[in-house]
Amino acid sequence: MIEVRVGIIGAGMISERHMVIYENMKQYAQQVGFTAKVVACAEINPERLRAWGEKYGLPEKDLYTDFREMLKRDDIDTIDVCVHNNLHVPISIAVMKAGFDCYCEKPAAASYHDAKLMIDSAKKLGRKFHVQISSLMSPQTRMARDMIAEGKLGTPYYVNLEQCVRRRRPGYDLPEFSRDFYSKRVAGHGTSIDLGIYVIGQILFVLGMPQLKSVNGFARRGVDIDERLLAGTEGFGVEDICDGFAKFENGIGFHYLSTAANNYKDYSMTYILGSKGGLEILDTDMAGGKLGFPGMVRTYGAEPELRFYGDLQGRQVAVDLKCDENGLLEQRLDPRMLLYNDNQMMWLAYKLGILTEETRYNTPEIALNQLLFTDGIFLSEELGREVKAEEIRALSPELFIREQQIGTELVKYDVDC
Repeated sequence: MIEVRVGIIGAGMISERHMVIYENMKQYAQQVGFTAKVVACAEINPERLRAWGEKYGLPEKDLYTDFREMLKRDDIDTIDVCVHNNLHVPISIAVMKAGFDCYCEKPAAASYHDAKLMIDSAKKLGRKFHVQISSLMSPQTRMARDMIAEGKLGTPYYVNLEQCVRRRRPGYDLPEFSRDFYSKRVAGHGTSIDLGIYVIGQILFVLGMPQLKSVNGFARRGVDIDERLLAGTEGFGVEDICDGFAKFENGIGFHYLSTAANNYKDYSMTYILGSKGGLEILDTDMAGGKLGFPGMVRTYGAEPELRFYGDLQGRQVAVDLKCDENGLLEQRLDPRMLLYNDNQMMWLAYKLGILTEETRYNTPEIALNQLLFTDGIFLSEELGREVKAEEIRALSPELFIREQQIGTELVKYDVDC
C-alpha cells in the first residue's frame, strides 16, 4: 500500500472539500493500491490556519503562514493548491520550481495566457500538473463522450449550454463565501470561469476537444449592487452575465450563457444536437464530485444524468440512460474505474504512474481550451466584434497576482522557469 504525503496551500472553503475527499478515498485504498495523508498546511491567515489545524489534527509544527517554508520540507510527496484564481499561477509555479508535482483547484487561471504559463512551466520543469474538473469524473461524461465517439448521434453540429441563476453571487448574495470572488484583482472574472470550467470543460471533452475558430461574446455586470453589502475597497469588479457563441474548426456551433444574478428564474439547459440523435445533459457535477460529501451522500443537486433523443427501430424516442446506476455497476465490475470517478483519485494515480499522460484526462489542456473560449467572449465584448482564435491567443491578458503580502514581507513572485 502506497501512502502519498500531501501538503495543502490555502485553508479556505475549498480545502475543506478536498479534505473530505481524502478521507472518503480511504475506503478504496485496497482496491486502488494507494491512499493519501495530509501532513502539512500553509495559510496566510493565522487564525484560520490555527482553526484548520485543530479541526484536522495537525500539530503546530506542520502549520505554516508562509507556504515557501512548507516547500523546504523533503518529506512531502505532492502539493494541493487551494488558493483563489489569480494566485494559482504564481503559487503553482513556485510549487513546481521547488521540485513538487502540483494539483490545482479550478479554474486553472483567469485567462488563457496565465493557464498556458502554468502548463509551459510544468513541461519545462518536468513536473506533473493536474487541474480539478470534477464534471469530467462521472459516468454521465464518459457515456456522452463514448456515444459521440461511436457515432450514436451521427455528426454533432450544435451545442446549447445555459446555467443561469437569479441571485448567487459568491461573497455578495452568498456571504459565507470569500469576498475575493467578486474582486477583479483576485478572481479575474466571475462564475463564467469559476463554474464555467465545469460545464464548458465537459462539453469540450465529450466532443473530443474540437479546435476553436471564432467567438462572438457579450459580458458585463448588469444587475445593480447595494454598496452597503460590499466589503473592502475594491468594489464588485466581475461580470454577472457572460454570453458567447463559438464556432469550431469542425463546423460545430456552441452557445454558452452564464448568469450569477438575473431578474428571471433559476434554470439550466444543456443539450448536444447531432444528425442522428441528441443528448440532454442533466445536473452536471459542479460540486467537486461524489467523494466530496461527508458520507458520500450528495447534499445538493441531483446525480448527473443523460437523456438520449433519436430513432429506435424507426420510432422517435426519449431514453433516460441511467448514468449513475450504470456507473455504480461499472465500478463494481472494474475497480480501476475509481480512478476515473474522482479528481483526486485520478491525480494521485497519475502522480504515482498508475495512469499515464495517455490514460489520464489531460485536465490542464481542457482548462486551457475553456479559457481560450471565455477569453474570446471578454475580448469580443471589448472590441465589439467577432474574434478569431489566433487573436485571442495573442491578446489574452496577464491577470495573475505578481506580489502578495505574507506576514510583514511583500513577496514578489518570479514565474520565469
